Amino acid sequence: MAHILMVESWVGASGNILPPLLKDLGHSYTFVTRKPSHYQSALSTEKHAVFRYADNVIETETNDTPGLIDAVKSVPFDGVTTVCDYYIETAREIARAYNRPCPFPAEVKSVRQKHLMRQAIDKARLPNPAYRLASTWAQVEAAGAEIGYPLVLKPVDLASSAFVRLIQNAEDLKSAYNDLEAFPLNFRDQPRDSVYLLEEYMSGEEVSVESVSCNGATTILGVTDKSVTGIPYFIENGHMFPAKLADSVRSGVTAFVLDVLKAVGFDRGVAHTEVKITNDGPRIVEINPRTAGNYIVELVERVTGINLMRAFVDLSLGIQPELKAKGTGVTSAAIMFIVPPQGGVVKSLTGADTLESDTNIVRYKIEDCVEKELEKPIDNACYLGHVVTQDKIGFNARAYVENAISRIDIAFENTEDKL
Repeated sequence: MAHILMVESWVGASGNILPPLLKDLGHSYTFVTRKPSHYQSALSTEKHAVFRYADNVIETETNDTPGLIDAVKSVPFDGVTTVCDYYIETAREIARAYNRPCPFPAEVKSVRQKHLMRQAIDKARLPNPAYRLASTWAQVEAAGAEIGYPLVLKPVDLASSAFVRLIQNAEDLKSAYNDLEAFPLNFRDQPRDSVYLLEEYMSGEEVSVESVSCNGATTILGVTDKSVTGIPYFIENGHMFPAKLADSVRSGVTAFVLDVLKAVGFDRGVAHTEVKITNDGPRIVEINPRTAGNYIVELVERVTGINLMRAFVDLSLGIQPELKAKGTGVTSAAIMFIVPPQGGVVKSLTGADTLESDTNIVRYKIEDCVEKELEKPIDNACYLGHVVTQDKIGFNARAYVENAISRIDIAFENTEDKL
């Protein structure tokens, strides 16, 4: 079969799903990383999947694209891929240099960079929330006054909702600005773009649209719901596929996403497009030019039988993916994450013993976090585990998983909090 060059990875969901899938499909891969220790969890001694399944590992500087292109010249690869947002443009450059396929569009930068996406939507004359770009505190302050509060402040090139903040007033804005100014490098030690994106706060239900584009044609697989916690941060704590929406709302959302994907030049790849359903109609939150994280690909497969990660692999090798849905007997599937309510040393985690006998649960995972010190939760990297449920007759999977998570208690030293 084929040999794939994998440039870095997410540590979480997709990073654990892709490696064994490649082996199951008969493929092999070389994993390229600048920092193997990044993949070692403080809550586990197990070697990460990207290393366990790799045929070869190259340790080299992946933040130097010209140097990386040279470093892999002796690797006989058939395609290039990554599931880590910070290396999507790098993978695209390697593919271009060696004339190999990859699962990303040529203009992927206009998708991944949030401000460029907004500008492309404007250019296509599609509706956008009010937004401003700024580089200095004076510009940020003025932009906040123009948009009005509440608003959302975003870095334009980070991922996993990192440093995305709900801003209620000028004091919040200054605090969020200072936090980002103190973070000049991203989580992979790359210089962060200094542009700030300020957007009006959009009220309404948030969903995501899962799609696959190949040869200029886009197939919508469905719409996923989303819940968040941790305000003023936006930590995703749960999803259900498919989202329980009226048919007219669902069709309006998917039609709008198709128009936006065309506007940003997304003609190849898997897209996870986040949308707010406002009183004025659907509006884009952001477009992720790769498979959805948080095990949404698993939820999609449980309901439709379509393996989005396999489609991603096929696109990495220049193969037209098979996207025909088939009956699975499952009508909805959901996941919720264990999000710590605070930072500190975990004294105990109880309630896990109630999960095994719950017939609505198809699987769960809980990290060994007792007596471990946790950072303050500010993004999706804070999870202590997850629970997956499914329903065979309706849209009850989310209710099932919310009930399961409600039985988990986390106590911290000197204080106790229930999720």
